[in-house]
Amino acid sequence: MLAAMPAQAAVASLSDFDGVYDIELENAKLPTLEELQKDFQDSTQLYDTHYTSVFDLGTVFDPEFAATIKTYGRSEKRLKWPDEEVILEILAAVPASWYEYIGPQLFDIPNMSEKILNLPGIKETKNKFPSRVAKQLQDIEDLEFLSPYLYYMLMPEIWPGNDNNIEVPKMTPVRAKVVYDAGFYRALRRLVPPENYMPGAKTTRITRSDMRTIHPTSDSLLTSTDVKAFAATIMPVEEWVSRPENKMALVRTSVMLQNYINRKNDKAPVAGFREVISPCSALVEKAMILGKERELAKLTAAQGFTLTEWAYTCDKTVKAWRLSKISSGLMQALRLYKSGYYDREIAALSPRSQYNRYAGMAAVLEMYKAPLSDVLEVRKNDKLLHDEWFKYDFEIGGVPIGRLD
Repeated sequence: MLAAMPAQAAVASLSDFDGVYDIELENAKLPTLEELQKDFQDSTQLYDTHYTSVFDLGTVFDPEFAATIKTYGRSEKRLKWPDEEVILEILAAVPASWYEYIGPQLFDIPNMSEKILNLPGIKETKNKFPSRVAKQLQDIEDLEFLSPYLYYMLMPEIWPGNDNNIEVPKMTPVRAKVVYDAGFYRALRRLVPPENYMPGAKTTRITRSDMRTIHPTSDSLLTSTDVKAFAATIMPVEEWVSRPENKMALVRTSVMLQNYINRKNDKAPVAGFREVISPCSALVEKAMILGKERELAKLTAAQGFTLTEWAYTCDKTVKAWRLSKISSGLMQALRLYKSGYYDREIAALSPRSQYNRYAGMAAVLEMYKAPLSDVLEVRKNDKLLHDEWFKYDFEIGGVPIGRLD
């Protein structure tokens, strides 16, 4: 997917991607299905063949095309292999000790660039089995017949337990800054009985969490009742998506729409990110292009949603649910990227890789962008959402919504 990106100028920071992945449904100016089909055909056709099928070649000879082909045939200029620069950059970024796990498969790829195959370190790996094999795999019989495409599994570094054990200093006990006061906590327990805030606690007090949001927007906060109402729509919507006539149409439209967005908008390097960030808005967008929005709206109306209200509620629920389960490692990595910690490292990459890196990280940040209030409301319904999404492999309209780590 990333390899299909056009070369771009270096991007200054993550802020350059603010709003790139937003999906506006109220005033959306969407292309028609016919426009998408024409744009896709124009962008994927290398040249005009003047025929529609090999069984119907036609009777008109094209002298201009014949002259062009003859020119290519006489030229000795080397044509650059597709994605050659991407592979060269990847090889330059990894340690030379990894080449023995990468090189053999490169020689198995048809028409692979000679420039890549003749690189020092890669050239020597042709038809060679890696010299280092993880201890977890050394006792497997006939391991030498493993496909070169799986040689990376032999690398000791990717197996847990093979890394160096780092000595951790022992913590010495220190005196607490605040001495425990049992009387204080007894008084606190009388004021705020913990039984009232445990799972399944009964309370007669009606709070905002018990009420539906009137006319939810992309910026309004969720309530627990909003989440329950959305959860009730998961099954009917997924059944609608899984109908054969809808499933095929949605997949085709998704491919054509991503191609259309990438071509029309230079600030959207990988349009597929839009679907992962906002899967329900993307589903509604495709239904509108196909002219099936009324069918989908009837399903969401059963819970009092308009189509756009359902999409916004769904997307906010997905983001809050992801954030509620984020690992500390990923959270720290996102904080470092957002603070600019890696900017100097990224500046050493090529303009194309800089653009890819910032675009990807901006998308990941958007995937986990949710206010604390939404996270708390979603956590109240964690089991309900898990059980509903589990039935459909944690996907919405064929788009995965799970965690990245």
